[in-house]
Amino acid sequence: MTFIMVIKLSSLTRYNPWWKYENWEREDIILRNVEEIIPREIKNVNIGKIMVIRGIRRSGKSVYLRLLVKELQNNVNRRKILYIPCDRYSLREIKNMVNEFRRREGEIYLLLDEITYLKNWKILLKVLGEEGVTTVATGSNPVELKKETETLPGRGIEGNEYYFNPLNFREFIKYMNPDIPEVKFPYNSPDVNLIIPYYDEIESLFYKYILTGGFPEAVIRIKHNHGLDYIYEEIMRVILGEIAKSGKDENIAREILEYLLKIKGNRFDYLTIAREIGISHPTVREYINLFENARIVYQLESWNLDKKIFSHKKQKKVVFQSSLLPISLAVYILGESPEDFVDKKYGVSCRKHSCISHNMELGKTSVERKAYICRFLL
Repeated sequence: MTFIMVIKLSSLTRYNPWWKYENWEREDIILRNVEEIIPREIKNVNIGKIMVIRGIRRSGKSVYLRLLVKELQNNVNRRKILYIPCDRYSLREIKNMVNEFRRREGEIYLLLDEITYLKNWKILLKVLGEEGVTTVATGSNPVELKKETETLPGRGIEGNEYYFNPLNFREFIKYMNPDIPEVKFPYNSPDVNLIIPYYDEIESLFYKYILTGGFPEAVIRIKHNHGLDYIYEEIMRVILGEIAKSGKDENIAREILEYLLKIKGNRFDYLTIAREIGISHPTVREYINLFENARIVYQLESWNLDKKIFSHKKQKKVVFQSSLLPISLAVYILGESPEDFVDKKYGVSCRKHSCISHNMELGKTSVERKAYICRFLL
């Protein structure tokens, strides 16, 4: 058994190049295919606790784990850091490899990438929590991950759960042009004096941000003037993959997504979509909940201002988590070009990424346009 486990552990060397090399980045199976790394805030890893990071696929979680390794190795023996891609092994294999690795190295730092690929993965987290193994786990089904981890109280997870989103506009600006001052202000008292001289640069970056939706790979490509067609295909694979994993009908999902695209963020109800498509309204609810669970969309409930409660029976709104998602859907479902879709939806022109404002939804005056853009810095 021990010999077999040694063989299994040796197969992990390709995913853990820091075991062999001090300057391991060029040997890493993920980093060697990344054109550039965008710095992200590194969360503190608490010894003996479990950190759960959940977010949509391709938002940069796997690269984030590499950045975490670089941070950890400043303070711990890098041979004690174990990274396992959970979509490559069974639950049993992972449990056995972790046990053998702990037997050899003692206290370890365990990184489990895409843990929701495993059937009964919460059993693994339960055991790791009970045994005090320092663990960071990522997953691409954020709502399922949250729901299941809530059933594991007292396992060292409380207070160590984070959403990992694409870059926000502030992070995007910092990466694209670090010379622009970083400002923070409350929504009701915007103090933008520091960034007024940079307005033209910020406006141009804002339109590029819409095109990329903050997804790291798209951001890097647009910074280096590469096309985004490949990215749109990858995002469609992410969306269709979530549908396939759930066992849902792809055609129904496409029709509902097309309807949501066409209403452009306006109010809707499940009955209207059901009549339009020819399915039951519980089915519509089920599919939209699926999209929300995968962090493709958010549902916004109507708010009763008088009673200060949600009005669940009133019409809702749906917004996409990132602008890159509806752009990708528009390209492959509606057959529109990214530029035309952005032009119509956001009232801007992004031809060849040389973006010029229209006086449409951004407001008819430069002051209104500035207010619209600056609110993304909040």
